[in-house]
Amino acid sequence: MNEPYPCAPLIREIGRGKDGSRALAREPARELMGAMLDGRVSDLELGGVLLALRMKGESVSEVAGFLDAAEARMARVTLPGGGPAVVLPTYNGARHAPNLVPLLAWSVAQAGVPVLMHGQASDPSQPGAGSNISRVPTLEILEALGIPASPDTGSAAQALGDRGLAYLPLAAASPGLARLVSLRRILGVRNVAHTLAKLLRPVRGPSLLLSAYTHPEFGAMLAELFALRREPALLMRGTEGEAVANTRRPQRIARWLDGAQDTAVEGAERAEAQLPGLPPRDAAATADWVRAIQQGRESLPAPIAAQRDAILDTVARMGRAA
Repeated sequence: MNEPYPCAPLIREIGRGKDGSRALAREPARELMGAMLDGRVSDLELGGVLLALRMKGESVSEVAGFLDAAEARMARVTLPGGGPAVVLPTYNGARHAPNLVPLLAWSVAQAGVPVLMHGQASDPSQPGAGSNISRVPTLEILEALGIPASPDTGSAAQALGDRGLAYLPLAAASPGLARLVSLRRILGVRNVAHTLAKLLRPVRGPSLLLSAYTHPEFGAMLAELFALRREPALLMRGTEGEAVANTRRPQRIARWLDGAQDTAVEGAERAEAQLPGLPPRDAAATADWVRAIQQGRESLPAPIAAQRDAILDTVARMGRAA
């Protein structure tokens, strides 16, 4: 039987508000997240911890420790040929423009680098605060393209070998983390599990993580984290939260290799006056447009091509450094 984890001392550390709280060191953070993922924290304490962290803001040491715990319990996909692969978390979908995550993933896979997407399809479809517009999740577009979710890591490995693309539900990679993410429906707000989910690399072998941020302070925290963990990553301001280029105003993409940072893609200083020809926002129309690009009837948008090329260049550098 799992023993209950005593959270009260840690809640006293993190639960005194933004100015009065203290960040947890990496090891206590690892122990706390491990207990939450293992179901050893009561519902009352769990809600208190998650809301306290949200109000305080997570530190680099905390996220590093939480990620240590999540990775220790994570199921992994065995990569065809041993890798490397691109890991593309996709949890937000799109509310205002077409969701181009599937197009980016296909363009990279078409160039010979397998892409593992993962997400929690039930979450991004929820309307945002004050909005009646639901998001179009990546999985809905993938299914319209004939790419179903893989029910487990073995099926995902087979899909990567067959087509170079796979979508793995978060619950298949980390059931405990998926449970914490689903608490948004009860708590009404996102929690640190959403951050951790987007940092998971559920693969066995080398991988390049595509990461995104919305708020600058969160981007700064991720920059520290990637330097600390010394794992390959590309980081950009998200397009509606997703790590895919904005076709109207491409973002700068920063790169981390072995803890060192450089620029993989220079961002545009201003938005393009002419919008590229994009499909309607719905999943079926987006899938049809992706097919047209696959068949050569439409052109791959230049910002997506530039992001693809940066990904391929980074993977090549990873191979040279191995």
